[in-house]
Amino acid sequence: MGRRILERLTSSRQLMAGALIVLAFAVVALGAPLITPPAGEDPYLMVSDGFSFTPKPPSAEHPLGTTQSQADVLYGLVWGTRVAFKLSLIVALGRAAIGVILGVVSGYFGGAIDAILMRITDAFLAFPIMAAVLVMLTFFGGGWLGIHSGGVDRIIVLSLILFGWMRYARVMRGNVLAEREEEYVEAAVSVGAGSRRIIFRHILPNASSGLFVLVTSDIGAVVVWAAVFSFMGLSGNDALADWGQMLSFSRDWIIGTAESPFQFWYTYLPPSMAIVLFSVGWNLVGDGLRELLDPRQGMATHA
Repeated sequence: MGRRILERLTSSRQLMAGALIVLAFAVVALGAPLITPPAGEDPYLMVSDGFSFTPKPPSAEHPLGTTQSQADVLYGLVWGTRVAFKLSLIVALGRAAIGVILGVVSGYFGGAIDAILMRITDAFLAFPIMAAVLVMLTFFGGGWLGIHSGGVDRIIVLSLILFGWMRYARVMRGNVLAEREEEYVEAAVSVGAGSRRIIFRHILPNASSGLFVLVTSDIGAVVVWAAVFSFMGLSGNDALADWGQMLSFSRDWIIGTAESPFQFWYTYLPPSMAIVLFSVGWNLVGDGLRELLDPRQGMATHA
């Protein structure tokens, strides 16, 4: 049985490619203290090495060069990986928790409860995530999570969670509606099992199809949104080892000199590639899981 599962996992090129990319980032995040040892008390802060009006190119001391503030680019990439994992997991799991609870309640009890919860879901779907974050920041202001928690504004993290759970709720509602009509649920009801036992012991374990795909896709998307907000100056700390913040530093150096247009490539290319690869890796994992877990998808692929 275990061998058959392993063969199915390794047969998906998308899943294997995505898993290798994610694993590479995980190794970097776990090995951050060894790859780039912290220079100060807070490892998530990029320490400036001297003073200069322009970034410095790669050297033996700084393999990927330095930013305008003379912070090491390699250090920002490595410790920014930890920030990316922490932020994306908090948001994705928070969305999943809210969506699963509301979806299960809506699908199982139905009736007026289902109608109300689905109208609430539709109302949240009407808000674009960018507009929702801006409105939340306008009304509630700042409130830093702190460097050890990723350095991203608490309001932005909360906004990403509150306006991103709807897909989970809809998927869970559909799955629960299907499972509620199965014979094993009717048998549990006939022997007097309570709603809580039926939901947690019978329906929930069988209604999780599609959740892992949504979570993996969300993890990659959250990092992109966080980079956008950091680039806009809405979140983070100026000295934080954050990919979006590093891109914000490099905006004045994207165009080099007339003699060398790509002279300052090391300020924007490494963080850009990190964001793209991190997002692509998780999306490939999600696509691979969808192909393996959805029989219809698999048949369509092999048709």
